[in-house]
Amino acid sequence: GYGNIVTETDKDAKLDPSKPFGLMGVDPQTYEVLINNQRVFETAGIRSATFDSRNWHSTENIMLSAYYPYVDETEFMNGNRAYVIPYRAEETKAGPLVSNSVQHRLSYLDIIPLVFRHITNDIGFRICDITFDPQLQGHIRLRKLSAHNFATEGFYLDSIGNNKGMWIQKTVCPEIGVFEGNARVGCGAENEMFVGFDNLVSDRKLSSRFYAVPEDIKMGKQYIEVVFDVDEFEYDGHKYKELKNQVQNFPLYGVLNGNSCICGKQYTFHLGLDLGTLYQPIEFTASVSDWEHNYGVDINSVWGENKIYEDNDFF
Repeated sequence: GYGNIVTETDKDAKLDPSKPFGLMGVDPQTYEVLINNQRVFETAGIRSATFDSRNWHSTENIMLSAYYPYVDETEFMNGNRAYVIPYRAEETKAGPLVSNSVQHRLSYLDIIPLVFRHITNDIGFRICDITFDPQLQGHIRLRKLSAHNFATEGFYLDSIGNNKGMWIQKTVCPEIGVFEGNARVGCGAENEMFVGFDNLVSDRKLSSRFYAVPEDIKMGKQYIEVVFDVDEFEYDGHKYKELKNQVQNFPLYGVLNGNSCICGKQYTFHLGLDLGTLYQPIEFTASVSDWEHNYGVDINSVWGENKIYEDNDFF
């Protein structure tokens, strides 16, 4: 599995005080780099940094933009007026953020307000038993849930000045483990629960979620795999044995508008398990047709052997 799980500190859109963010600063006229990927740490609730301003004499203003979490390999592309942030799986786990660009006079750099925006998707799940037949309800136990073929790495191209960006060169993770346990699935939408790490929970903040790089949903690509057990039960006086490790896949193609995950959006997918697909009663009528009477055989002794000839054979 893949450990790209949303942590408690991420769910309220807070910067982890133990992790620095990276700061970029350019001349808003020439886009000359004035601050190049500066780490900004937090101490006692205040984030601050000291800069070498010896090369700032050629301009009166500076355009600032920041990103979180900090990575070493950030590169500014002057021709595109943008910088590239390579987010590997480890950085994506922190919930990447990018700030809006802020322009300030160099003579008045005191407190600079930075407002960060989400650039990934926060993905989670809710689940319930949607079986229609009351005799088949309440027998499902969730054992495992995983998401397949979601992008979890990539390069984010952040354009300074217009507060726009895009993901490029994405890397897909074959499987992201979300849940593993043994949890009874509630019946009906009114008893739908969030999927936690090893249990079903009522509070989204306690649910098991992961960050993914936004991308288009392709037919036959992204899907959710649910593994569940079915307890032993009776149906119309007949006993049915327990079933282990039943698998149901939920393809995502056709679920989202435009088949696309929008950057910065949080998604909770609602999954419904239906035992009617496993135990659907089928009625039969049975009758026996009459014997056919036009099929006769002659038994003759030929060359000392018994042989069966059909009516249309010659000898």
